[in-house]
Amino acid sequence: MQAQTPVITPKLPQPVIIKLDATGHRTVLPADVTDNISPRAANFMAIVSPASFDCSSLGPQTVIVTASNGPGNIATLPVQVIVVSTPVFANHPDVTIPTDDCHASMPDFTTSAGLTNACTNVNITQVPAAGTPLTVNEPTIVTLTAADTYGGTAATFFMVTSYSVPQIFSKPEPIVIKLNENGNYTLQASDLGQIFNCDGAPVTTIPVPQNLTCADLGNKTITLTASTIRPNPQAVTFSVPTDAVTDPAGNIYIADGYSCSIRKIAADGTVTTFAGGSGCGYADGTGITAKFNVVNGITIDPQGNLYVVDESDRVRKITPDAQVSTLAGNGQNESVDGTGISASFNDPRGIAIDGAGNLYVTQNDFLVRKVTPTGMVTTLTASPLISKLNTPIGITTDMQGNLYVTDYTSAIKKIAPNGTITIIAGHSGQGFDDGAGAAATFNLPKGIVRDNVGNLYVTDSKNNAIRKIDPSGVVTTLQLHAAIPTDKATLNNPIGIKFDPFGNLIVVDTDNERIVRITPTGQLTTIAGNGVVGNNNGNANTPATLGTQISKPIPIIVTNSLGSTTNPNGITPAIASYPLNATVCAGNEVQFVATIPSGDYVNSYQWRVNNTNRGTNSPFFNSSTLHDGDVVICIVSNHISCTVPQPSLPIIVHIKPAPQIIFNDNPTIKQGDNITLNPELHGDIVSLRWGPAVGLSSISIANPVASPSNTITYYLTATSSLNCETTVPVTVNVISPINIPNTFTPNGDGFNDRWLINDLLPFPACVVDVFNRYGQLLFHSVGYGRAWDGIYNGGKLPPGTYYYMIDLKNGDKPLSGWVAILR
Repeated sequence: MQAQTPVITPKLPQPVIIKLDATGHRTVLPADVTDNISPRAANFMAIVSPASFDCSSLGPQTVIVTASNGPGNIATLPVQVIVVSTPVFANHPDVTIPTDDCHASMPDFTTSAGLTNACTNVNITQVPAAGTPLTVNEPTIVTLTAADTYGGTAATFFMVTSYSVPQIFSKPEPIVIKLNENGNYTLQASDLGQIFNCDGAPVTTIPVPQNLTCADLGNKTITLTASTIRPNPQAVTFSVPTDAVTDPAGNIYIADGYSCSIRKIAADGTVTTFAGGSGCGYADGTGITAKFNVVNGITIDPQGNLYVVDESDRVRKITPDAQVSTLAGNGQNESVDGTGISASFNDPRGIAIDGAGNLYVTQNDFLVRKVTPTGMVTTLTASPLISKLNTPIGITTDMQGNLYVTDYTSAIKKIAPNGTITIIAGHSGQGFDDGAGAAATFNLPKGIVRDNVGNLYVTDSKNNAIRKIDPSGVVTTLQLHAAIPTDKATLNNPIGIKFDPFGNLIVVDTDNERIVRITPTGQLTTIAGNGVVGNNNGNANTPATLGTQISKPIPIIVTNSLGSTTNPNGITPAIASYPLNATVCAGNEVQFVATIPSGDYVNSYQWRVNNTNRGTNSPFFNSSTLHDGDVVICIVSNHISCTVPQPSLPIIVHIKPAPQIIFNDNPTIKQGDNITLNPELHGDIVSLRWGPAVGLSSISIANPVASPSNTITYYLTATSSLNCETTVPVTVNVISPINIPNTFTPNGDGFNDRWLINDLLPFPACVVDVFNRYGQLLFHSVGYGRAWDGIYNGGKLPPGTYYYMIDLKNGDKPLSGWVAILR
């Protein structure tokens, strides 16, 4: 068949817009200016001339489209085009503007718009225009539009908010502050002046120093600070975030625990709800139509699919277009292996992925589970009695198939592919020590991640730190700092931790309700979150707080309660002791009394023992715990006039040692026996006195013989040459003969139904055993609080003779004999 000449159908309407790229260039293809060219033979070809444009081509142009099906079958068509540029705005942060009178106007942002455009013929317009009045505390959306002469446009949007700056109007000088009669005064802002804030927002005022005393008499400068700093309601907020993960483009996905959602922080700072967030529960679906329970962990595969564990006891999959499905689990709170919804999980906590796409899940029941890409669930670890895992939380993998977990023992553990579990750092027990292996300690580590050279990074939650474990097991603590290296940065219960594509750590700072970035040098910056619990989306660049603070130095004059700025001379007290010279036997009380000269007045007494404050604000001080050589003084002052405190002359305490008496035990004897009492005596002893004298061979020797007929307590008093006495008791227990009945009648008539041995009551540790004639043990009791009733194994023993053995556990030979049951 002979080839036909192609027919060229141009794009309509004309002129056709041709946009240059960000570099100011564009190659034009036939498809850019035509809707159709047909028919097309096997050797069909089409070209556009000119085929490329740059900034010099801006404006109306004519291009020629040539199409050919071979020699003699060529068609051409002119097409009118307009070449336009492509302006590109950088992401513009939200802006706050301070004002002290609630009158602010819109700045001109056109000169600092951050516009990128290879061509220079661009005009920027701003709405609202520069100079437009702003209403304080009301955010205003600003639109910047860039357009070239021929219609190339771009726009960016951001928020502008003005906020009030408080003003401090100090009182006219001199400002005189009079101390109270106790020599104190607590400053309030109203003592110094007035605070004005044009929008009526709450103002926090802090005078420094705030508490004045007699030491501040005279001229003093107070720094008064007024602050309106408060959380920004437009700022991004999170609700107890637990974990995070990044994709290759730098987007961050947050497991936002209590909002039951997955939040996304785009590379430009825009924060949105990616999935869930419309209430807690369980539902598969798309985006916010899906529901999660409290979200605990998140990971990502190379295709951009997210995998989440939540408190619905399932593993959920979220595709890049936010389709949420259940990969495994049926919501039953138990550990059952299986595939898909035939499997179940028990409080899943953490989740990680390996290079083959297998997922690994830690559980609150001390197990670690594996989930294949097809949803098949198996249990990797043995019971905790064998594995020694204790609530594993964080988990990560390496290329060799090893797993690394954190758990409540505060140790970091490695699970080899064969299931062997070893501790690579820390040990069972809390602490905050760097070191190698077991020498290091952690305090409830939670998140864990591995870099490409084998270092592990752990969120040490209760130590509020990031710990690094090198491949040899040496643990160090990252030193975190703000933009200025000398400014220390801190965390508050960090949990989740991952790497971004640029080698930075992304950490979930849970109790600060924020997501932070930590560079390899330790610099910490907040990505999003302002410390307030919430679920606000927006832009991460929006300031976390609104308001500001100002400080003003204010001179004051401090006087005592009498209006004087000088300290009168002090009043020197005199102190006396009772007994005189503060000389007492050890353990006895010494009383000290302070007196002041007649006509003087003090209202502060400070007693000191060896330069340490003791006692109360009183002219009296009593103590029975002083030591020999202690030095006691009293310092007095009059806070009404702020007299200079003056100390008394010291009194040195003299403690005379008392004798020491020690009885090792309270002896026990049988009635009619006797015993020699043997106290241990130490120290200066000139005389001894026992009492009462009943049953003693002597009351004045160290080792009398005691022969009491009944249990009695004796008191031994030892007297030293300095007349110090010590009295210590000792009890001699007298035991009557044990009367053991040899019959009882357990027939249920309420009389003599049990083998009662009342004389065993003083022997609570005694052991009573009863046997039959064949030596079979029928009854055993430690102590005899419940007497034997003739029952064995729930049945009544027949009448007959039985044999007992009773060990009083007092060192005597056990008692033995027989007892008869009569029915």
